Amino acid sequence: MEKYKVAIYLRISKEDKKNIESESITNQKLMLIDFVNNKDDLELVSIKIDDGYSGSNFERPAFKEMIQDIKNKKINCIVVKDFSRFGRDFIEVGRYLEQIFPILQVRFISINDNYDSLEVNSDIFDLMIPFKNLINDLYLRDISLKIRSSFDIKRKNGEFIGSFATYGYLKDP
Repeated sequence: MEKYKVAIYLRISKEDKKNIESESITNQKLMLIDFVNNKDDLELVSIKIDDGYSGSNFERPAFKEMIQDIKNKKINCIVVKDFSRFGRDFIEVGRYLEQIFPILQVRFISINDNYDSLEVNSDIFDLMIPFKNLINDLYLRDISLKIRSSFDIKRKNGEFIGSFATYGYLKDP
């Protein structure tokens, strides 16, 4: 039996303010390590973490390292908690799952989505994956609109929306 060399990939978009791993990252890591350790055909090789990076694009440091590891034949399997942790861009996620990973012979496993690229045979499942990725993409856009409208309301009310006061000014406590 072939042992797949696994990279577990973890991502969360909201940065932890204390400069330590966020609780979500810790929980994802425990879940993924346990999953890999309970599979005879998987061998954990690396853990890639993008804590504080949006899934809207793939310009993330750990993601880039993981792709380089694939090209260097260090890993040939990626395990994620769910598709949204991998990315929220509908087109890019689909491109990786349907084009890039098959060409590079990379196995992809999404635990919560019950997806394993080795075992996908169903037409219904082939339709379900793009819909899940589309929902992840729409969620990202919906949150963006809500945040922008909240900032618009604050601006109209004369509230400061920046992180820091301009040089020479103090923020009102």
